[in-house]
Amino acid sequence: FLPFKKKSGTWLLRSPETKEYDLLNVEGEWNIWFGLIDTTHLTYSCTECNDDTDCNLNGECSVDGECKCYVEEETSYLGPNCEVKLKDKCHTIVADSMNLTWSIYRFSQGPGLPADTLFEVYNRPIYVNVEGLPTEEGHFYWLLYTGSRWKYYGGNYQALNLTEMDVGFFVVNYHAFWDGAFSPTPYDDFVIISDPTNEDSPVGVDWFQVTAWGDQFGPFGALTPLQEDGMG
Repeated sequence: FLPFKKKSGTWLLRSPETKEYDLLNVEGEWNIWFGLIDTTHLTYSCTECNDDTDCNLNGECSVDGECKCYVEEETSYLGPNCEVKLKDKCHTIVADSMNLTWSIYRFSQGPGLPADTLFEVYNRPIYVNVEGLPTEEGHFYWLLYTGSRWKYYGGNYQALNLTEMDVGFFVVNYHAFWDGAFSPTPYDDFVIISDPTNEDSPVGVDWFQVTAWGDQFGPFGALTPLQEDGMG
């Protein structure tokens, strides 16, 4: 059972009635809501590994069933099964024809600890703008993965009254739908999303700006391609 909104008690996805406590043992078709109710087959699996092949040979399966991903000379691997590849040459990326530069970001998890924790969500790095966008105090610009698309996300730490710990909590608990990722915010009315993709980085993915909302458009609104403007 996945609630749509806690107050309303409605849902997006729900299983058949069951007395199972283990999600992996739930059988049958699930109901899905996307404006109307339909049925769907849901597949899921445990991320516990049994051997190195469960880590895609990009890591070692530890005795406690957890993949320990390799960090190689030019590549490191992310994800519960080391399925995402982060190449050193993709630590910084540049828009095709605009002066926009984005880089991965590492931070410290506490006082006195090294700044070696990758800023990431959905097993992909969050790219932080380092050149090309206004440098207003407290403002931030990210490219982050939502589970099926990359998205531009902008905001202001000070206006949102956020600390670095708050941002870390947001990233760990981020969900594109619950957090309204595809709607404008009071601090940034640009909604820019990519094509659906499973790629490890936003490089080579087509991008669109949402320019209007309404029932006459698709679920994300009217999508205007940005490739002609050099945003691809």
